[in-house]
Amino acid sequence: MQTFLDEVWGVTQYHVKRCSEGYFDGLLAGESAIEELLDRYCGQPSALRLIRKKDKRRGDSYRLADGSLDVVRVRNDFADGYTIIFESVERYVRTIGLLSQSIEVELNFPVQVNAYITPPGSQGLVPHYDEHDVLIVQILGSKTWHIYNGIDVPPREMRPDKDHAIAIDDLPLPSDLRLEPGDVLYLPRGRVHMAETTSEPSIHLTVGIHAPTLLMLAVGTLYTQSFQDDRWNSQLPPRHLDDAGAQANLNALVRDAVKAVEDPNAIAGGLDALADVLVRRGRCPPIRPISNSTGIDGETVVRKFQPLYSRVKAVDTGVALQFATLSVGAGADHDAAMKFVSKSTEPFRVSDLPGLTEKQQIELVRSLIVSGFLIRLPDE
Repeated sequence: MQTFLDEVWGVTQYHVKRCSEGYFDGLLAGESAIEELLDRYCGQPSALRLIRKKDKRRGDSYRLADGSLDVVRVRNDFADGYTIIFESVERYVRTIGLLSQSIEVELNFPVQVNAYITPPGSQGLVPHYDEHDVLIVQILGSKTWHIYNGIDVPPREMRPDKDHAIAIDDLPLPSDLRLEPGDVLYLPRGRVHMAETTSEPSIHLTVGIHAPTLLMLAVGTLYTQSFQDDRWNSQLPPRHLDDAGAQANLNALVRDAVKAVEDPNAIAGGLDALADVLVRRGRCPPIRPISNSTGIDGETVVRKFQPLYSRVKAVDTGVALQFATLSVGAGADHDAAMKFVSKSTEPFRVSDLPGLTEKQQIELVRSLIVSGFLIRLPDE
């Protein structure tokens, strides 16, 4: 992993070749994937779309009178050469949700997964680029990818309102590679690419890895500064768009306020804002039965529910362990123990919790088991 992050990430494409039918069936069973996904998206037509080259059809156009998905029309258009794109599939398929959470915890980057189902001999999207890094996971069938090296779109030209398609006349000859079941392809953001199926249908996932930018860190930093420095809460004066004097005053005010960002604590506030986003993206672990928290002593073995991003934050009453949409609070004397469980990746005994009495250790573990953060392991 570290070699990939040091040498490949953000630099060039990378192909993991397995050619292993059924390798990713644990994520999404290839043979039944279409029916499974259509069933899961039946009540959310807007969460899918169909594409055939430049012809794009939103899912809402396949909505029946009762609001559900017109599955017959989707199947007919698929047979007519349209690729079906199921967006944010991590929200609908638990196994894929666990994959996306694992990547979020590992990289600290938000992740979104889309599923692409393409009929034989078809091309979904025209040559295009993505604003984020992508892992392409081939589930079923094969697909030929055309990758255009040497013309990466720079980040400054990536805008939400700009078409990501690239005119084919402006492209050099591509390098081609074929993804077989079990293969994975990494593409850095801005890398122009296109794919087409062969004589069989194809199913693949695109794992979009949305790394925050320095701009996002700066925005988070300034936002947290607004809770400490009222210069950032100053209202703009009347006619500020037309009054040159008002603009000069604003220029001086912004320059002066920005100097506060030079304080290392200010950047820490921006990082905290990004961490808050990652915490809230976590899926709440299953709530355990109350019975799981009885009969606990120092020898009881537990482990953290994974994958799950968590953090310990100072609050007015002491400290709070934050994960998903939950927060478990305790006194300041629980700081070391809270950080221990938050960072843990291996099973541990209740008596391993640092800085607490035996009674405090047991009470903390009980509350974390009931909330789902910790899982009690069998006594043996």
